[in-house]
Amino acid sequence: MSKHTFALVFLLTISSISHPIAQALTHGAISVDKLAIPNPTPEVTPLRFYMQVVDEGNKETSYRIANASITNQSPTGFGFLNMMDNLLTESPDPNSNLIGRAQGMIGSADLNMIGVYNNFNVYFTSGEYNGSTLNIVGRDPVFSAYREMSVVGGTKSFRLATGIVTLRDLSVDNATMDGVIEFNVTVIHPTTVLL
Repeated sequence: MSKHTFALVFLLTISSISHPIAQALTHGAISVDKLAIPNPTPEVTPLRFYMQVVDEGNKETSYRIANASITNQSPTGFGFLNMMDNLLTESPDPNSNLIGRAQGMIGSADLNMIGVYNNFNVYFTSGEYNGSTLNIVGRDPVFSAYREMSVVGGTKSFRLATGIVTLRDLSVDNATMDGVIEFNVTVIHPTTVLL
């Protein structure tokens, strides 16, 4: 293939890719450069909410989606993977105001002790942060008194978020593994204009 033929093929390929992208940007998709950050000084937002964990019964909110070949023989359940959609409330009472949902995956990631890997979104469904999300990732040694995970991102009110999450079990039913977990979150994020 000559240099001229290659250049022509290259330009045609680029134009066929860039045209749909340009159309998407001009017909409703929001370009990243349009997400203005007027105040570069970070804002610190403290949050407290409660995860309602229901692992059994007709209101179950976490389901097994995979097992490793050793999960059933492992003392730690190593390799299980669950998908969850747990309710988040403003107080430990499961009948208190619903503020959002914790949606994502949890799985056993430790061969020697019970340690759960978490990767989920906190999706706010009411209040000041309605429609915003926080992305939470980390290891949860579920039997430890102090547990900590990371805020690694977010959307809407929490664009470009970082932060820390500490967890504390308030109640656990050892037979069903249902329980209430207190989340204390410190989010660091720029003040943004919501589009």
